Amino acid sequence: MFDRGQCILAQDAAIFVAEAGKLDGPPVVLLHGGLQSRRSFLPLVPHLASRFRLIAIETRGHGRSAIGTQPMSYRQLEQDILAVLQSLGLTDAALVGHSDGGIVALRLAASGAIRPRFLATIGAHADLQEADPVRDLYRDLTIEDWRAQFPKEVADYEAENPTPDFDRLFAQTRRMWLGTGDDAYPGTRIAHIQCPLLVIHGDEDFLVSRRHSVALAEGVEG
Repeated sequence: MFDRGQCILAQDAAIFVAEAGKLDGPPVVLLHGGLQSRRSFLPLVPHLASRFRLIAIETRGHGRSAIGTQPMSYRQLEQDILAVLQSLGLTDAALVGHSDGGIVALRLAASGAIRPRFLATIGAHADLQEADPVRDLYRDLTIEDWRAQFPKEVADYEAENPTPDFDRLFAQTRRMWLGTGDDAYPGTRIAHIQCPLLVIHGDEDFLVSRRHSVALAEGVEG
């Protein structure tokens, strides 16, 4: 699943898109987390493929997507995914986003540039205040830590990315996690989300707390 696909140009980066499932089913766009790939969603595919058209988009620098020359930010990823959705005619597709993918999905839904049928986030922050202790976790995280914890994911990336440079990808992703301002987390803009929203929280998630998840759910009317 998701082994074949196409690249779609989004500004300065070729973004890889793979599909699976029922080709004439309701479209569901899958957006993976930081330093991960389309493969993150493989455990879900058997439960969804018989009913939905599944479109997995790899964000710039991840999986088979080029990293481009633009600095990585949630705003940049939002613009990339929007360009892909417009190219594919999927601006009304449902969005399912994990971690960074969920943050990008929130930004997209809040922007009004698309009208998703529904939105589901898994372990996503709507905001990350300067004093939040999670920022210290991001600051202290090293590339050696990541390589030790996720060796298979790093190996997959290095085997299939057209221009692999994990050091650069890691540095840019961590900078994005620590970002502030309009280019970063959606913050209060989530109040503009009009579609149904499902907020999924993992009991053992040490990056996204129950407080974060409740704040996200309460920040979107209905």
